[in-house]
Amino acid sequence: QEREAKRAQRAQKRAQTASDGDGKNYSSPPKDQKKEEEEIISIPLAVHKWRNILPTALAIVPLQASKGSQDPGVQALRTLLLGGPDVPSSFRNLGRPIQGMFSPGVQFIQNEEAKSLLPPCPPLYSGDELTDRNERFFTCEIIRATLFNNLGKELPYCCDVRIESFREPRPSDKQEIVRISAAIFVERDSQKGIVVGKGGAKIRSVGIDARKELEDFLQMKVHLELNVKVDKNWRRDEKKLKEYGYLK
Repeated sequence: QEREAKRAQRAQKRAQTASDGDGKNYSSPPKDQKKEEEEIISIPLAVHKWRNILPTALAIVPLQASKGSQDPGVQALRTLLLGGPDVPSSFRNLGRPIQGMFSPGVQFIQNEEAKSLLPPCPPLYSGDELTDRNERFFTCEIIRATLFNNLGKELPYCCDVRIESFREPRPSDKQEIVRISAAIFVERDSQKGIVVGKGGAKIRSVGIDARKELEDFLQMKVHLELNVKVDKNWRRDEKKLKEYGYLK
């Protein structure tokens, strides 16, 4: 029975392979490929189907996104959404219009007509807002820049700066001072020695320069505390990368 089963399997494989007479064999396409081939339809038929789905659509734009920005359909759609500069020309580049591509009575779409489709939206931010980032983000960047300026080529490329506390002045405070505590993370103890420097000279210099930059940025007195910490192999830890903001 086992021999018969093996013979049947070999016979089935031979049946799935056809010869063209030149000694070259072509296997019959798999079922998934046949299904994909059956689902391929022509552009006119696709436009017709979409017109039935969206009868009031101003235009059905045939395009091949796989060709990227050079595809005439992609260019026409971009020009249409931007309202110019030459919407009629971009549609002429598509070639002869396909039946159903435009709504009845429409031959070409003019620039003004395209602009009316997508009116300008109100600004997302007020005019005096320069960024959507908070002060903690810029504090990190200023400290990081100061590390580069002070250490140069000695700076370990795996350094990361995290703000541990950012306390703004309170009404009860005698002096208006922003108190900031930041941690500089490295991966190895040897890297920590580079950032700290002999007798703490490097990190002290970094702190002095960073504090001056922060006071200029915040327009306020700053008390800055820097700590260098070792977080071994944090760049290979997905959880840490998410925590530090490198992954979402």
